[in-house]
Amino acid sequence: VADLAAAMGDEAPPCDEALREKFRKVHWVPLESNPEVLTKFARQVGMPDGWEFTDIFGFDPELLAMVPPGCTAVTLLFDSSSANIRQFKAEQRTKVEASGQTIAPELRYMRQFVGNACGTIATIHCLANSAEVMGLPADSPLGKFLAQTSGKSPEEFGAMLVDASELHSASEASAQEGQTAAPEADADIHHHFIAFVEKGGDLYELDGAKAFPINHGPLGGSLLEAAVRVIKANFVDKDPESIHFNMMALVKAD
Repeated sequence: VADLAAAMGDEAPPCDEALREKFRKVHWVPLESNPEVLTKFARQVGMPDGWEFTDIFGFDPELLAMVPPGCTAVTLLFDSSSANIRQFKAEQRTKVEASGQTIAPELRYMRQFVGNACGTIATIHCLANSAEVMGLPADSPLGKFLAQTSGKSPEEFGAMLVDASELHSASEASAQEGQTAAPEADADIHHHFIAFVEKGGDLYELDGAKAFPINHGPLGGSLLEAAVRVIKANFVDKDPESIHFNMMALVKAD
């Protein structure tokens, strides 16, 4: 989304006014929710050729069976202006803050400060948390960025993306490859990307516009099955009239 203040609501992180003003002026051209676009960006920043993003066409078992095995992450695009979803997410935050949650120390999670970069950030979340299994090269643009941001807080991690010129260039180039004309960088976009990954056997929901990641507990099966189960219950079923949902999986290429 372009208007991060609106997307974050009261979840905007504290920072000094100079940084806030800098972040307010930074917008990237949004990535289209298209597996070819995400795959191109991911490969430009370091994803090995043996991996790709692919569409998830629905929740039925026969549709999930069309996704190649070995899924390590899932992305979701949804309408962030949905009142039902916004209300549910506010209630979810209150519940998590009251009861607490366990976060795996190895989870890589960044806050979003760059307008319209949610697709880029969701892709980085997928790759960063799959880096070891896919063999992400340490000397690649993303490999170097992950090394530079190792041990940083989610806020520091997200702030450093603002000046990550190689990642910005790759994202801008990939944004022009969509099936529709890319909108302007500062366009007001109401569709928002998030990611689902696994760490320590638990499913995590990573949304850079939120105050923290959400631990949804043990997978209880494959990551793909766990992610689509949460997506259906926490997003699709909350706004059943909406058609603005799109899912993709990060998998090994055939």
